[in-house]
Amino acid sequence: MENIQSVHTQVIQWLDELVPFIKRSLSQVLQIEEKAHRQDLVTNMDKEVQDFLVGKITESYPNHMIIGEESPLPPLNENREHVWTIDPIDGTANFVKQSDHFCVLISYYENDIGKLGYILDVMNEDLYYAIENEGAFLNHEKLTEPPEISLQDGLISVNVREWYGKECFGKLSQESFDIRYFGCGGIDSIHVIKGKFAAFATSKSGNWDLAAQLIFAKELGLKASRFDGSAITYLDGGDWVLSNKGTYDELIEILKGWHES
Repeated sequence: MENIQSVHTQVIQWLDELVPFIKRSLSQVLQIEEKAHRQDLVTNMDKEVQDFLVGKITESYPNHMIIGEESPLPPLNENREHVWTIDPIDGTANFVKQSDHFCVLISYYENDIGKLGYILDVMNEDLYYAIENEGAFLNHEKLTEPPEISLQDGLISVNVREWYGKECFGKLSQESFDIRYFGCGGIDSIHVIKGKFAAFATSKSGNWDLAAQLIFAKELGLKASRFDGSAITYLDGGDWVLSNKGTYDELIEILKGWHES
């Protein structure tokens, strides 16, 4: 087992180095490629940020497993005593098109138990982090559990382009207060963590998209699951929801219809 406070101190230092590095890149010419389709982008900065973090982790912890969005998935049936997940730039399209509303996601797990989770809002230089059994923090100030929000009073974040035309989206639009979407799961999750959104739901994700948020959920009394209400772990991808507990039950009743509509 690692000394968690020592690991945490190192991650803070790494992320402090990343902020000016990423911001400088915005004044440079990016190398942009398409992955699955024209809205699914990857840039040289996605790869360079991941390489930077992988290098830091490997230098300090050469025997730890690393799962990064921009590298092949390692065999997950191997020893999982120490596992890191990295999404080097979550919201790459926002990074390219807006130079805003993107973040860096990192998590650290020991024996499948979430120990550390990080969401770095780069442009605002806001660092959110969660430490097992110690709580969640924004720039070292402890966050409180968000007050309960009903679905009727809550803003719900979903990908409108992906969900438009589905019966469950129409029902969600009618029964929630309204729909919002930043186009970056980490930024949308921050709004749930702070109680500004009642929930964030996405039908497509990799485990690097959700591993950090699962630790925040545990520390802040939020609910996280698949659309059908079944449990989700940091090794999973696909559909998932991060929700205020006052919204969750009504939301899941609607989301259960996602795959049928």
